Amino acid sequence: MKFTCDRSALVDKLGVLARGVSTRSALPVLSGILLQAGEGRLDLFSTDMELSIKANLATPVERDGEIVVPARLFSDVVRNLPDEEVVIEAGEAAVKVSAGRAAFSLNAWAAADFPQTSTFDMTGAFMVGRDPFVETLNKVGRAASRDETRPILTGVLMTIMGDTLKMVATDSYRLAVKETKLDHSLETEVQAIVPVKALGEVTRLAAALGKGDIEVAIGENQAVFKLSDPAGDVWIASRLIEGQFPNYKQLLPDTFEHEVTIDRGQLMATARRVSLLAQKNAPLRMSFGENRLTMKALTQDVGQAEETLDVEFAGEPFEIGFNPGYLIEGVDAVDDDAALLRFTSPLRPGLVSGPGDDFTYLIMPIRLSS
Repeated sequence: MKFTCDRSALVDKLGVLARGVSTRSALPVLSGILLQAGEGRLDLFSTDMELSIKANLATPVERDGEIVVPARLFSDVVRNLPDEEVVIEAGEAAVKVSAGRAAFSLNAWAAADFPQTSTFDMTGAFMVGRDPFVETLNKVGRAASRDETRPILTGVLMTIMGDTLKMVATDSYRLAVKETKLDHSLETEVQAIVPVKALGEVTRLAAALGKGDIEVAIGENQAVFKLSDPAGDVWIASRLIEGQFPNYKQLLPDTFEHEVTIDRGQLMATARRVSLLAQKNAPLRMSFGENRLTMKALTQDVGQAEETLDVEFAGEPFEIGFNPGYLIEGVDAVDDDAALLRFTSPLRPGLVSGPGDDFTYLIMPIRLSS
């Protein structure tokens, strides 16, 4: 294998592929990136056996071939080469990298040792706008669990029906639901539980690569996302999570005893200040009285904080407690200037949303001691 390519373009592609490289596998070849050169194009692959990434780069190829290079060392070498064209030549177990007067020889693995976990099959693909996709996941993804002992909760339930994209995520302590209108409409419903890690990589790359639609293909056991870029396309493939997603609709209360609209910025700032004293898993207490909301936090042996906001509240006084981080993230996800808080009782979930009904964030309360 031998080809020549632009150094900066290769550095960019290697940065993309690095996100799919395994750092914990007992299989050494998974710490590498597969290079395939042929037909005037370089294809690059990485995988951790759950998430797979492919990218391509148009480049002159003198001799077709493929090899697996050590991802971190190869990337560091290319990044530090002189800003000239890079020549890469591979034998059976080594790869030579040179630019200008600099030359390196690195040990490598045979391409046959690299597991191809995805075919990146785009059969039945449909288009989703980048901005709606990124916006929806940014609001919902924060509620997905990072605890691998309950795999189903580490996924996002993604449904596309007609011209509506809906994403749902929960870690059993909070729940986020967001609906977004799309420019394109599908004739058949598509539904899948996609790992939040994979979706996060899609949105990160979507934001970095610029404008344009995301091409999505949902297969029997994998989801593939293709992002087009003038410098070369990028594909992200992820296994789907099998199982039954929690019936989130049952968790959403039908009626509420209290509804309070609060200036979002003011609520965020106050919650952040007061929660500085909500340490060691202490709750953020929200006490509602006539036309006021008092936020309190108390941590034994540390201190306490209290701040009062003027709000329109005329119901029976009550107090409810939440994990401060969960509450702040829910309020932060609201786009509008005002946040709507709805409560049933101190022991039932609270809801955070904007004036519209396209985003809902449910938080389980913390039982308060007297």
